Amino acid sequence: MTDRRKRQNPGLSVIVSPVLIIVSLNLFAQEQPDCTISRKGSLNAYPYAFYTPETELAFGGGGILTFYTANDADLRPSKMTLSGYYSTKGQYQFTVGPEVYFDVNKYFISASLDFGRYVDRFYGIGNDTPDIDNVDFDSRVFGADLNFQLPSLFHLSYRSGIIYDFSYNDVIDKKDNPYLLSGNIRGSEGGFASGLGLIWVYDTRDHIFFPNNGGFHQVKAVFYSDAIGSDFDFNKYELDVRRYIAVAPDHVFAFQIYGSMVRGSPPFYELPALGGQNRMRGFYQGRFRDKNYLTGQVEYRAYLWWRIGMVAFIGIGDVSEGVHDFRLRNFKSSYGFGVRFKFNEAEKVNLRMDLGFGKGTSGIYFGIEEVF
Repeated sequence: MTDRRKRQNPGLSVIVSPVLIIVSLNLFAQEQPDCTISRKGSLNAYPYAFYTPETELAFGGGGILTFYTANDADLRPSKMTLSGYYSTKGQYQFTVGPEVYFDVNKYFISASLDFGRYVDRFYGIGNDTPDIDNVDFDSRVFGADLNFQLPSLFHLSYRSGIIYDFSYNDVIDKKDNPYLLSGNIRGSEGGFASGLGLIWVYDTRDHIFFPNNGGFHQVKAVFYSDAIGSDFDFNKYELDVRRYIAVAPDHVFAFQIYGSMVRGSPPFYELPALGGQNRMRGFYQGRFRDKNYLTGQVEYRAYLWWRIGMVAFIGIGDVSEGVHDFRLRNFKSSYGFGVRFKFNEAEKVNLRMDLGFGKGTSGIYFGIEEVF
């Protein structure tokens, strides 16, 4: 969740004494140990509520629909996810995201649509920005990401395809943020970002939602230009490498290396951002931003009893202005643990709650599916 507000204590970014209520409603889940016969869909929904000093009281709900486009034994499950929340601070977010596999995984289509109003934070640009009191700003955001993949030519990858990325960011209140009020930060007035790009994927995972073995490798390059409606001209590149090794069934070590860089003149909210619920958990997403971001993490996952599981994770990462500016001794570290509830037993889809820690900071995260 991107919900943020001003710290109570400068230099300490902590979510204190959270109350998290999770209820899983299995509406018509179908358990099918032998999925080679007829594959039926399942729908799972979950309401939740949470409270922190930063978000105040918030209520939300979400769900995931899993289905198959054919009965082939090797076809991966497709899904449709939907979630939303509203807080007493007037913050809200709504997200919908279909991912569909066709023709024994040769073709893949996905989309991500989201809309929300956020009390966000901006600490400036760089890997050593100071903790200041006036970091808040309010924004209203609409985003859409479309992705179409087909078998790769010349066997350069498993699949390759085309991406269209669009977002509109309206900075509706800069509050007392000195960086945004200065007028020197690109994007401080908001604007449109519209980009076309290419993607290459090599995917050998044995399972989509809870892989025990295999790997996932993805490279993306997206080009934003006024020729396709963007207010900013820049390029964005991403590398995502994952590997899964099981020491016993459903006792898995998961590894990830992730890198992101931008070139050109992006708005500040399109700069790679350290932190969040997927990488460097424990840091607020955007606590550190710059043109280059490199991070890695290791996670141990295991089901312990019935549908209950746990994870433990560690990670390192940093941002820099230039690739040559990275210094391993300056990398930031995070660690933490979490619990899992397998609310779709047939597809091993988990509800998750993680508690992450960094130096002088911590965060609690709630979501669906594993983080990577």
